[in-house]
Amino acid sequence: MLKIYFLLLLLLLAGCSKQNKKLGLPNTITIVTERSTHHPASVSFQNEFGDYEHLSFNSDSISGQYLPLNIKSRHPGLLQVSHGSQVPAYLVTGDTLRLIPPIRYISNYAYQGKRPGEINFYQLLDQKSLGMNAGDLMGVHRDEEVFHPRVKMLNYLVNQRRALLQRVKDSLALSPEFDRFIQNEITAHYLISLLAPFYRQPYKPQPLRPTYLDTLAHFYSSGFFNQHHLVFSSPGYRRSVIFYTRFLSRASLQTPAAMETLYRTAHEKFSGQTRQYALFSLLKEHLPQNPNVAPFLELGKKDITYKPYRRYLDSLATRPKILTNNPQLLNNALTTLKGEKITWQELLARNRGKVMYVNFWASWFDLSLDQLVLSQQLQARLKESEVVFVYLSVDRPKDKVQWQQTIRARGLTQSNNQHYLINDQSPLATFITGKKDGFPLLNYLLISKTGQVAAIKARPPGDPELQNDITTLLHKE
Repeated sequence: MLKIYFLLLLLLLAGCSKQNKKLGLPNTITIVTERSTHHPASVSFQNEFGDYEHLSFNSDSISGQYLPLNIKSRHPGLLQVSHGSQVPAYLVTGDTLRLIPPIRYISNYAYQGKRPGEINFYQLLDQKSLGMNAGDLMGVHRDEEVFHPRVKMLNYLVNQRRALLQRVKDSLALSPEFDRFIQNEITAHYLISLLAPFYRQPYKPQPLRPTYLDTLAHFYSSGFFNQHHLVFSSPGYRRSVIFYTRFLSRASLQTPAAMETLYRTAHEKFSGQTRQYALFSLLKEHLPQNPNVAPFLELGKKDITYKPYRRYLDSLATRPKILTNNPQLLNNALTTLKGEKITWQELLARNRGKVMYVNFWASWFDLSLDQLVLSQQLQARLKESEVVFVYLSVDRPKDKVQWQQTIRARGLTQSNNQHYLINDQSPLATFITGKKDGFPLLNYLLISKTGQVAAIKARPPGDPELQNDITTLLHKE
């Protein structure tokens, strides 16, 4: 009898497993598509850490058909298809989304799946010219002539989006959960748009109008930042927490007290999971670039109790150490202007006792050439200091002449300059970019006099805080 019972139990479990496969995997969002004449789509999904996971479809070696993509996620979120001007799709765990390839003269993929009204709601906003996109961020608080018309336009957009939601939520069978989600996304996007002066860094101080301050203060007093569940599901809410922290700390931005003020603001102004994310996102941003962040990381170990955040920060904190103790990276070959080979380890040893600022660039990449001008200006200000500027170029060996000519034409031949070629597929380049097929351009390293990596994503040469970071390292033994 007992054997029969266990046999029935196994059959039941097997049946449940098959049913789960039909309905979609728990804690997984599945994306399927088919081959088309268009370039195959890739998708991105923002996870609970605020990072975008970029995934591409693989094909079956026999049939040639694209295999399903499985995205691990315990929380709802927005999926973006990187093809054309594609708008996001709202998905929950267990969903299976079918991407319909675009037909001729249409650039976007179509979405099919359960809850079509929710999945395609962003598409509806876009069709009504009410899409929530980067255009909302332009021009807010730039000057008196632009500020008021721009805010008026934002108020119009947010009201029209809310009105459309009310009109269609029954006909589209929108669930109460989605209704709350999209209401908060509309509000969060409105707030982010108002916070545009704090969106990009470095921050440029400007006089703030009383009406602007009153409008932003309302979001805090209204309890908007007490919706802790949105930390896991709403990209808009997460971004608004980051930018609002900068707004509240605006008097200290671009000063030596910035990090301390930002941390204290995040700790005092928010609570619950929102505080956890505010502190986490602050440390996540500053750990790679700020050589003075160690004391705040120690505070974070006490203040951040959510274990996934703790593990994430621990992994970030170990990355700089890998650059100076991983044998494969230390043996990475570099080529000098004279064609000689040295290793990354030898380069670090040669410059011990000096602060190193490492710039990844290429003679064919205009943006990196623009940064060279700013780098030269920084060198001029630090010419009496023990600072070495190391330029690692990803120019190909066959373009060596062009690389050398660019160095001479740009006047990058000062005694405290060192130039090397690096293979863009080499272990060091792959480690810096985090992927095999990426170019480590516009990446910067800051290395202390003891040969330790103080900042693995150091500030670019035009950032006014970079000189302070270098000065701090110069005064450390």
